[in-house]
Amino acid sequence: MKIKKSRIFAAQMQNNKIFSIGILTFVALIGSNNCTMAQETDVQKPRPTFGLEYTGEVQTDFKKLKSVNLLELGAQLPLTSKLSVELGSISVLTTDEAILTNCLQNFSSIDAPNIPFALTTAGLAWQINERHHLFAGIHRIDDNYFCSDMLGLFTHSSCGAFPTITANYDIAAFPVAALGVHYGYTKDAFSLETSLYNGVGYKDFSKRDNVFRICPESDGVFLMAQGEYDKNATRAYVGGSVLYSDLHATAPKRMRPVVWAYAEQDITERFSVLAGYSHAFGNDITCHDFYLVCGRYAYKKAEFGVFSSYTRIDEKDEWATELTCNIQFNKIFSLQPALHFANTDGKNKCVGLVRVGVKI
Repeated sequence: MKIKKSRIFAAQMQNNKIFSIGILTFVALIGSNNCTMAQETDVQKPRPTFGLEYTGEVQTDFKKLKSVNLLELGAQLPLTSKLSVELGSISVLTTDEAILTNCLQNFSSIDAPNIPFALTTAGLAWQINERHHLFAGIHRIDDNYFCSDMLGLFTHSSCGAFPTITANYDIAAFPVAALGVHYGYTKDAFSLETSLYNGVGYKDFSKRDNVFRICPESDGVFLMAQGEYDKNATRAYVGGSVLYSDLHATAPKRMRPVVWAYAEQDITERFSVLAGYSHAFGNDITCHDFYLVCGRYAYKKAEFGVFSSYTRIDEKDEWATELTCNIQFNKIFSLQPALHFANTDGKNKCVGLVRVGVKI
């Protein structure tokens, strides 16, 4: 038994080394580059920046009320002209941790259990040049993927990250995060994002639920990449992810891929449309397909939107639709009512909400 345990321990250490090599290489590159940066005499040193964003909403199924409050804090602390420390956190306060309706997809993108404090970003960002940037540390996929302007208009959770990922895997998406490395490249109308994360996201700081945890042996590893083309009135996104994990204690470790594509098109200066599709491969997952279409109309300080999607989770079909209007009164304050309709396995549901946003 001692020999067997030692072999298991050695295998775990080897996997941890393989996963950590990206972060170690990144830190080494920063160390070698920092000597050169220290010799530069900048005329004007970059200053720290801080941000605060509050989002609160009142939800109702027209029988009872529920409120959700989300506080996001962020900071960027420059070390040199190209290197900075980035920090971010969330706090969630809700009057009821249960979802208001038992829809397969949560209609609210900020709905979560009570969280006094959780890190969402904590690491080093390196702007190598105009085209390349790197980040190493705690991060989440919401900050780099599925971030188009039109998806950001809607309050539905599936506009934050597609359910072919979030319904199948406990990866680093709101409200949890994970350690990893992110790389971005931009040239003209094309950009590329790619990330490597710990295979499970966390939000606490103790025991197994530790946001600083790196354990490929039990959590697996999560690789994600997306290309974007943005020119004239067209924006197209094509991406994919692979989770290497056993997923269940009785399942063998293997690759678990997901692919997606969506595109936005400006029809006029005020009216835009979006269509997208995502597919997850595998027999031991709950969500295989996700379809969505959106439309947006801008008028003065208001944006009107309609979102509709279809997905199948746990052998149940769900059609979801959202009608919303976001009014941006100024740079700080916004108000957004929304009405959600869902047909889940033949049963109709309706939820209304009013969202208030304050951004400093």
